[in-house]
Amino acid sequence: MALRYAIRAYWRVSEGNRSESLDLQWFLKAANHFRYGSIRPAEDVARRIEEPLLRRGTQMVLDGFPREQVALALQRQIAEERDHFRCPVDLLRAMAGYSPTLGMLGTLLGLVQMLFGLGSGDVERIGVSMGFAMLTTVYGLVLANLLLKPLASKLEQIGRQRTKQRATEMQAVMMLYDRSHAEVIRELMEGGNQVWTLPAKRSSLNLAASTR
Repeated sequence: MALRYAIRAYWRVSEGNRSESLDLQWFLKAANHFRYGSIRPAEDVARRIEEPLLRRGTQMVLDGFPREQVALALQRQIAEERDHFRCPVDLLRAMAGYSPTLGMLGTLLGLVQMLFGLGSGDVERIGVSMGFAMLTTVYGLVLANLLLKPLASKLEQIGRQRTKQRATEMQAVMMLYDRSHAEVIRELMEGGNQVWTLPAKRSSLNLAASTR
């Protein structure tokens, strides 16, 4: 169950990265409208943002919430997502720690069976028991070092990247609150995380079109 939960969390991250460049495009359009006081068009564009933190922060700014309240809400959401990633990482590391122990337990059981085989004189039973004893140790080590530990490390790395990305999003929302220029916000977000990168020519054309 823990392994399935971790794989599901990894898959959600991979799926989420696909739409974030489009979210940036909508966010920049909303920022451009808001900068010039066009609240209604900004709200219409903001509804197309799919990323939860970016959408929530944008909506709060457009709804007129105080700056401190917006920042506090986004900080809490970042902390919740960080804890959400920590859970499967801890589970995988615990499983990685238990796997060699369970392998050794299987080895002991195999040796016990082998001793019973010595008493009965059954050579075939002795061979099977010895093979079982050796394989359980190997399986435990392989499971821990080639699957569980690498998966835990990968999820931890993704969690750190997502936390950094969310912090960049929060900073962008604060710049939206201050009515910063959309191009300045774009430079911030593209510098903070590669998933936000847009083709410069296309994004400039889209921003120019949104001011018309």
